Amino acid sequence: FSWEANWYPVMPVSYADPVRPNGFTLLGKHLVLWKSADGWACVEDACPHRLAPLSTGRVTEEGTLMCRFHGWRFDGAGNCVEVPNADAGAAASLCGAPETCATSYPVQEVSGLLWVWPEAGLEGLGRSLLEEPAALGSGAQDWVMTVPPVSYESMVENSMDPSHAPHLHEGTFAASDMVPLTDYSAPAEPLGDEGFTVAHGGYTTKNDGMKATRTFRSPSFVDVNYELPSGKQQNFQLFFVPSTPFETRVITGLGLPQLPAWLPKRELLADLLHAFFFSRSALWRFNDQDRLVMQGQDRNQAADPDRRQAAWDVATPSDTGVSTFRKWLAEVGGGGPFASSGAAASLPTTQEEVSRWNVHGKHCPSCKRALALLE
Repeated sequence: FSWEANWYPVMPVSYADPVRPNGFTLLGKHLVLWKSADGWACVEDACPHRLAPLSTGRVTEEGTLMCRFHGWRFDGAGNCVEVPNADAGAAASLCGAPETCATSYPVQEVSGLLWVWPEAGLEGLGRSLLEEPAALGSGAQDWVMTVPPVSYESMVENSMDPSHAPHLHEGTFAASDMVPLTDYSAPAEPLGDEGFTVAHGGYTTKNDGMKATRTFRSPSFVDVNYELPSGKQQNFQLFFVPSTPFETRVITGLGLPQLPAWLPKRELLADLLHAFFFSRSALWRFNDQDRLVMQGQDRNQAADPDRRQAAWDVATPSDTGVSTFRKWLAEVGGGGPFASSGAAASLPTTQEEVSRWNVHGKHCPSCKRALALLE
């Protein structure tokens, strides 16, 4: 299994600025997206001239990405197309040289998301053409993204662990409503590259008797389906995209209604709807309850890497989903996306790093537009 040889949704299309570079990190690689003349393009966030970050540059009218440092320009394939400080002869030679190309990566737009294949070169391009992203629906999904300072492993584990909800999420659930989660089944066959599905019953008095499945589709998609005794169906779709050892991009659908295109001031009304939804203290309390525990797990894991695995010696049936994911990581995933990469790992140290602005607002177009109205 190769973590690089996969499609990852790095942001909703609505989050990407079409007239500016969009910097981001994927698998510890600093990359930049922009809208080129041929569509969305992605290259390493480093100008081959002096390694200045291309994300601080600008997108020209021709759709090229211009480095802010010395004005070198690159097309959507990463080819250098202009060297301002060279004469015509030297510029022609430089623009045709492989060493002046920015390292490019395959990118595509599917289901309202921008997907990147973080494997460079012709081999990476060839493999990317043989695989499809975990595309969902028609692309009309109201995607929302947060970037919490939490590891990918902890995030996926949490999504496989419904039994924590009655205890951790006080205010949304109640510990007194807990039902022991004993019927949690793992796949009998050996785990494969594609992931796995686990099944379980209810875990509170409010969903006792339900039938649920949780599917992990490697490397980043978790699909949760509930069939309640009443016959009602619930579905939760989540993407967990590993940025750094202690930062994960989380993309999910809000389920908010799509406003019709003919509606006057549609964007403003959509922003107000988004602001109303995201200003609810209950939503952030729910997220913060998860985040605080997961950050603590990451801290303790970083201090003693072997301790987390030893914890499965005291696992209960309700831990089946988590232990299945851990088994997949060990047997298929090579220990995780950063097990052998050597990517720098640093735990968040300040409250600012976990603020709502850093986790969500600075990435969100609706929140940024709302802030601009106040300034």
